[in-house]
Amino acid sequence: MNRIQEEDKPYQYWLMNIRRLGKRRFELLKSFGGAEEIYRASPQNLQAAAGEKAAAKIAEAKESWDILGEYEKLRGRKIEFTCYGDADYPRRLLEIPDPPYSLYYQGELPDDKRPAAALIGSRTCSEYGAYAAREFGSKLAGAGIQIISGLAMGIDGISQEAALAAGGKSFGVLGCGVDICYPKSNRGVYEACKIKGGILSEYPPGTKPASGLFPPRNRIISALADAVVVIEAREKSGTLITVDMALEQGREVFAVPGRITDSLSRGCNRLFKQGAGVAESPVDILESLYGMRGCKKDDIIIEETAESKENGELSALSVKEKLVYRQLELFSKTPEEIYEQMGRNGTVQEVMGALVELCIKGFAKQTAAGYCQKVLAT
Repeated sequence: MNRIQEEDKPYQYWLMNIRRLGKRRFELLKSFGGAEEIYRASPQNLQAAAGEKAAAKIAEAKESWDILGEYEKLRGRKIEFTCYGDADYPRRLLEIPDPPYSLYYQGELPDDKRPAAALIGSRTCSEYGAYAAREFGSKLAGAGIQIISGLAMGIDGISQEAALAAGGKSFGVLGCGVDICYPKSNRGVYEACKIKGGILSEYPPGTKPASGLFPPRNRIISALADAVVVIEAREKSGTLITVDMALEQGREVFAVPGRITDSLSRGCNRLFKQGAGVAESPVDILESLYGMRGCKKDDIIIEETAESKENGELSALSVKEKLVYRQLELFSKTPEEIYEQMGRNGTVQEVMGALVELCIKGFAKQTAAGYCQKVLAT
């Protein structure tokens, strides 16, 4: 297909909005060389190239569509449009077997020259998963990695919010039109992506979210990334559909370890059995991505590790409070369990007193009668 010129874009926009043409769009573009040529083709030539039904749909679209007017309306809404063969069409998408015919976007498109990672996972993540999403999102973005995700609830939105807060770029790929924020609860991240990244979709503006639209958009998430990182996923999960697409596309796949007793870790454990890389920290991803570009591990700089930050914030605690806090986890424990883990240092009553102080100071919280868990330093 010839490279698409700017003056052809209004016609390309028209072509992409003809319903139920499917893959015939590509066939027509290859046959005629451009969307304007399709628009101006005779009914006989269209029938010969696409069949009677498709030719009839095109003829109807010619009558009902104001080519220049509709395209100007699109641009007036600050929605950009690129299509296969255009100069700004993402290079990574050219590498996959089923690239989208077109992309609508607000903000920017991912930079082909900069590394990118997709952070994906469960919509109903645990506190541990939320912590991992923030850690990977902020540290990878802070090191110059573009973060790609689906702007969904849970891992997607949390990691993207963290990436933006760290001053990095994040790109949300939607299963609806770019003019629709879904879910509504992620409105803040959605708006921020337009300023510090982009919102992308292959679906025309106004397309409402539907279950059948999300699996196809997942191939774009994985395709726009050099590596896909899974942070919590159930054994049967839509996240794993994205992973399958990533493997078909030749992308590296990593998973974050979790506890073997957690249902949200079973998807990651399955991936490890299939050969996925272990992502114990953001450095594992940075080493892989920058290693492709000849960068050594010693050259990777992360501004501040979670551990160093946590150590700084614990400095105001008493010795006993620090000892107790070090035994806490993101799952609940009783004072008796903590006492045993501390080697029976002191008394159970002292552990309980330290837990009360940690809860007051915001370092711990009570989850049930007699149970407490860690609240991570932010």
